[in-house]
Amino acid sequence: MIPLYSTSQVREFDSYAINSLKVPGIVLMENAAKNISSSILKKFNDIKSVGLICGKGNNGGDGFAVARHLSNSGLSVLCLYLGDEKEMSEDCRINFNILLNLSKRRKNIQLKKFNSLNDLNKFKQVDLIVDAILGSGFSGELKEPILSIIKKINSFSNKKVAVDVPTGLNADTGYSSTVFKSDLTITLGELKKGLYISNGYESCGEIILEEIGVGRDYFNDVKTSTFLVESKDVYELLPKRSKSLNKYTAGKVLSITGSYEYPGAGILTSKAAFKVGAGAVILSIPEIVKKYVYKNLPEVVIQIYGDKSSKWIKPDNYDDIKSKIKWADVVAVGCGLGREEETIEFVDILLSKKEFKFCIIDADALYSIKDNLDKYDLTKCILTPHLGEFSSLIKESVDEIKKDVIKYGSEFAKKNKTTLVLKGAPTITFNSNGESFINSTGNSGLAKFGSGDVLTGMVAGFLSQSKDIFSSAILSVYLHGLAADLLKNKKTEFGILASDIINEIPNSINLLRSLY
Repeated sequence: MIPLYSTSQVREFDSYAINSLKVPGIVLMENAAKNISSSILKKFNDIKSVGLICGKGNNGGDGFAVARHLSNSGLSVLCLYLGDEKEMSEDCRINFNILLNLSKRRKNIQLKKFNSLNDLNKFKQVDLIVDAILGSGFSGELKEPILSIIKKINSFSNKKVAVDVPTGLNADTGYSSTVFKSDLTITLGELKKGLYISNGYESCGEIILEEIGVGRDYFNDVKTSTFLVESKDVYELLPKRSKSLNKYTAGKVLSITGSYEYPGAGILTSKAAFKVGAGAVILSIPEIVKKYVYKNLPEVVIQIYGDKSSKWIKPDNYDDIKSKIKWADVVAVGCGLGREEETIEFVDILLSKKEFKFCIIDADALYSIKDNLDKYDLTKCILTPHLGEFSSLIKESVDEIKKDVIKYGSEFAKKNKTTLVLKGAPTITFNSNGESFINSTGNSGLAKFGSGDVLTGMVAGFLSQSKDIFSSAILSVYLHGLAADLLKNKKTEFGILASDIINEIPNSINLLRSLY
């Protein structure tokens, strides 16, 4: 797992370097600028010209120093700056004056104060635009003229780079109403969690970590509760399968999913559980859809509930499937179940009796418990809502959750002593300690009906084998996204279907194995 840090923790690192190691701030800025410039030249090795826009603080100072180093490399540099010299931080002013003096001697440096949005039109002529306006200390809403500056630069087609953190982004929460949209973000000191979630996930582009010249061993003793999931972590979570395994010891899943109206959800969930290695999967459905299910998934064993007229599950059907609930290693419930009042009552009985070993709660089952969450013991459960469903669970708007998704997810998982898989871009898994694990695979092709049903089946299938809630959630989310990434190369993100994801699961596992 790659640890991700808060802005205050990174600021403490800067303070440590300056106050304990006695490294002058201007030296740290110079080291950062050299590394940033080197990263830009490596990534964009065919550029001839660069436009930079610099603020008045230390992020702007980084920008002025980067402009100098890019000029040293022979690039044509146009640097716009905000505010007067007297308003700049001390280290920013030093690098501004160095660049000012060089601009009087070099034809490849233009240094100009920003006066109006028309000044930005000159950036249309450069190969690359570098944002060094605000950096990691920003929170809240952008004010003028910066708000209009960012909006206008975002409308340009040039390649873009952000220094440390894109302007407008809260580096702790990942939230922003307006943010510089970069193709590359070169962050300093350590990786900030806000770069990987919410608007950060959408706007940071590729993220590169560069040092400030004093190493990173300081962070060996700095604790964090947010992590980015790596492929090696996931590889180590794959269930170990013995040679003497049989269909029952390989993992038993009861899938209480699907209904007359949504039979496909039950098929997707059950098939996904099979594809990740579960040995025995039973699907509980009304008899009216039995033939359809057998036709599309002959491997599954069907548990019929109700009579021939039943279209959805009801409270008195609990006794029909009680023995299978006790039999299963994992019960998956909710996908395509429907939202009839009787179905809601069934889910209440299932969770109140708690005769299952483990339970995956998704979709319509989440809807069923949204008003009575506190009455259930969820310690042996994994909840897999998307943002809209999560909003209903915690009685908070989606817009408000987006402002600090880590906080809301962590608080929920900790309060309910459960595991939360918050589906989105990216999907984040929260454990009962309140730690958060950000997934690093997946693409927009997952934004389709049925994709969540597949994930639920995968989690159930892996959990039936490992009996480990946390590892099953992390593993399933990663491979679910990896399957979509493999399909993107074959079908593009437009053409990915939920059934495609299921068929790609073995390839995603093989790819993971081939790496280690």
